Amino acid sequence: MSLNRLILLGALLGMSFGALAQAPLATAPSASERELQAPLALDDGKPTQTAAPTPSGPSGWRALGSLVLVSGLAVGGLWAFRRWGANRLPGSGGTRMKVEETLALGDRRFVSILRVDDERFLVALSPQGVNLMTRLEPDGGTPGFEQTLEQQVNLTTPMAVRDMEAMLKREQS
Repeated sequence: MSLNRLILLGALLGMSFGALAQAPLATAPSASERELQAPLALDDGKPTQTAAPTPSGPSGWRALGSLVLVSGLAVGGLWAFRRWGANRLPGSGGTRMKVEETLALGDRRFVSILRVDDERFLVALSPQGVNLMTRLEPDGGTPGFEQTLEQQVNLTTPMAVRDMEAMLKREQS
């Protein structure tokens, strides 16, 4: 019990010494403190600013001019963006490659038709990557779904080397 009282007495003494250390000492003010406490005299001959002009009330012309200026800047910025800036944004691509159509298959899987120059490709997009399904014919002779599927199935089934060479020769000519 006496140990607890001794700790409490030590804590109280420590706090009292801390309060005494922070208490200001009653000494005479220094020369700089006296100068700061002296009243401010404006008649010392130094140049000062004159009284600020009284602001006029709100002007309808000023508000209308500001509105016209801000609207003009917005319209001009939009025009400049459409004229020069749209092709420079990330994801806008160039003029050679376009996505003609995209079909969502669900679960982050898509099928897209890409046009590169004058050629069209059917590609499959999935989380694992991008796969080229087939090269589509030009717009005039676009085969139907059945023909494209049959061509793709025929390409994935095993065939003799002679048949493959003959098919490649037909495609090249």
